[in-house]
Amino acid sequence: MLIKEFRIVLPISVEEYQVGQLFSVAEASKNETGGGDGVEVLKNEPYEKEDGEKGQYTHKIYRLQSKVPTFVRLLAPSAALNIHEKAWNAYPYCRTGTAHINTA
Repeated sequence: MLIKEFRIVLPISVEEYQVGQLFSVAEASKNETGGGDGVEVLKNEPYEKEDGEKGQYTHKIYRLQSKVPTFVRLLAPSAALNIHEKAWNAYPYCRTGTAHINTA
């Protein structure tokens, strides 16, 4: 097996890229939020594990009522269109889990 590695020099550092990525995600979430729909951030805090891993933990709720077709809104209860996401972002590694939590 032959493995080839290509490296592309970027005009920014890895740290600057990480800041830009976090800003872009926050800005996109803000632009999609309003009128009761969008992204609600419940927690956004740094974390550190015993093995030295450091990162950012977020718990968000995605409210999707206006993002799905009308027939889905008619069939599904409104609580079914809320998705909870928990993410542990230790750049460049990220672990994310989603779940539907019935709030009705």
